[in-house]
Amino acid sequence: MRSAFDTTYQFVSGKFKAKNRDGLLFQRLFWGAMAGCLATFLLAESPILESMELSTLELRYKVADYMAGFKNPIKTSKDISIVEFDDSSQFDLGVARFNDSHSQQLLAQALTAIETGEPTLIILDVDLRGCTEPALVEVMKRNRNIVIALFGSLDGSTDLPGADFLTHAAAYGYDELIKEQSGLICRLPINYQGTTARQNGLEQFGLASVPSLTEASIDLHRRLTGVGPNSQFFSARADQPLYIGFDRVQYPCVSLRDALYPDFSTKQFKNRIVLIGSTFTQRRNERNRTPLTNSVADVKVHADAINCLLNNSIIYSFPQKITHHLLLLLGAVFGALYSVLPLGIRFGSYLGAMLIIVVGAQLFFSLMHLSVALISPLAVLTIGFILGTLIFLDTDLRLRNRELALARESMQVRAEEERQRIAEDLHDETLPALSSVARMADKLSQELVDNPVPSEMRNKLDLAVVEMRRVINDLHPSVLETMGFKPALENLLSMLIREMNIANEYIDEDQKSDYSLTNFTKLQLYRIVQEAFNNVQKHSHANQVELRIGERTGYLYISVIDNGRGIDTKLIRKDAHGLLNIRQRAQLIGAQVEWKKPVKYSSGCQMNIKMPIVDEAQDQQIGKQDKKI
Repeated sequence: MRSAFDTTYQFVSGKFKAKNRDGLLFQRLFWGAMAGCLATFLLAESPILESMELSTLELRYKVADYMAGFKNPIKTSKDISIVEFDDSSQFDLGVARFNDSHSQQLLAQALTAIETGEPTLIILDVDLRGCTEPALVEVMKRNRNIVIALFGSLDGSTDLPGADFLTHAAAYGYDELIKEQSGLICRLPINYQGTTARQNGLEQFGLASVPSLTEASIDLHRRLTGVGPNSQFFSARADQPLYIGFDRVQYPCVSLRDALYPDFSTKQFKNRIVLIGSTFTQRRNERNRTPLTNSVADVKVHADAINCLLNNSIIYSFPQKITHHLLLLLGAVFGALYSVLPLGIRFGSYLGAMLIIVVGAQLFFSLMHLSVALISPLAVLTIGFILGTLIFLDTDLRLRNRELALARESMQVRAEEERQRIAEDLHDETLPALSSVARMADKLSQELVDNPVPSEMRNKLDLAVVEMRRVINDLHPSVLETMGFKPALENLLSMLIREMNIANEYIDEDQKSDYSLTNFTKLQLYRIVQEAFNNVQKHSHANQVELRIGERTGYLYISVIDNGRGIDTKLIRKDAHGLLNIRQRAQLIGAQVEWKKPVKYSSGCQMNIKMPIVDEAQDQQIGKQDKKI
């Protein structure tokens, strides 16, 4: 039949495995999710990541352009033409800017020639500040399809073209382009909505009083042709930028000088949007950087923006508010996931998730014209992986420590079982054999009256029997079962006094006979006190010893105090098995052991044992809950 110790071990180990498996999984999931959320809060919206996000956006443009090159060769635009005020125009016409009467007369002649080609609209992306030429005003009156660029700031500039230009032009808008901090131009120059008022419980949104040049041009194009995008439709919130879809397209370009030649054919402008802008060398340092070109004139960026709106190739950005919530959820999922997966699977899933995020973001960008955050999810994924791994290792270490403690407890149980078996064998076989030999010695002493050997043999056998009984009691203290816990400890003190003949004191602080301790716990406490008395006998040189036991505030306290030479825990050898054995036994039952100098003696050592006690009612309640589980 299974012994009591074996039954105790199976019960403890079974409860440990059942509870700790589910409890450990819950701890890992909970702390992993919390760590992932923390990573999102700390890193997802940092300025460094925003800068890196812009760099990846530029890379995504280049990858998308490379992918488009496999199936779409570079095409020539059928909607937009560019008339360049280039180096040759500046040199041959003797014009540097269009801010005087002569230069504006030449511009009026060029517009008159271009209008004969019947373009849909003409966009003047040139600086007209400083002069108002009647000839140019007359062209604007006659042709109601000219858009003027306003140079300055979108916040409002007082340095504007003449009032006649603004009055008779079909539309006007600011030339300002939206540049990122790195100088990159990729956003559409579209007015963003902003809350201006709240009426009747509804928020009223307003736009800037003067639109951007791109928006003004698209709005006029829609009104002239009756088709095309409405610029109001493209208004977006500031947290949701709209990006230019840089298509693989080239724009037919001619020099402004050529447009003034009498034999110049203007049929190429029919039903097109014509942009007139500066591209001469002197303004090269003022040129912009786009994701696909490092040096590009304003007029060509405007052409890309207008072409993007005409072809509905706008790249929308995912709303930041929704992105924040998704990142928070993503961080919680990643942190929880990586805190429970094994190392090999965890690392493989981490690389797979990174690949999915990178490829998915590029496919969204290239095929669906949707810009989703890339660096922030990767940062959350990486930090979630690191924190999840640390949580996994920490909980795994604690689990291994618990398993090690359980293994030590199992070894201790097996050792006690073996001691009990040896004690029973000695009691049932060796002691009867010694008693039989003793009786034989008695018989010999009666037959050999003059021979002292049988008497000496009998005396030695009596001593061997006494020693054997002591060994049996040490191997398996039956006194715990026959007398009880406290009397067994008092008996240890009595045995010490008989061997050392010193003063002693036994103090029972609460007069309780039982503390609802298991047999295994009682045995470990008995062995700890027994080892403490052995140390007193072997090393202390004390002449007074004291044993205290009692319950205070839910803890059982046991103290062994002597007035010997004391102990220095710093000088204890690593091979001191006695104290190591005491610590291990205390750890098995959840007790705390400390050694210190006693207060009542000038020298000596005091060993204190502190162990939590579960009373009987509470223990029964816990047992009922365990059965329900």
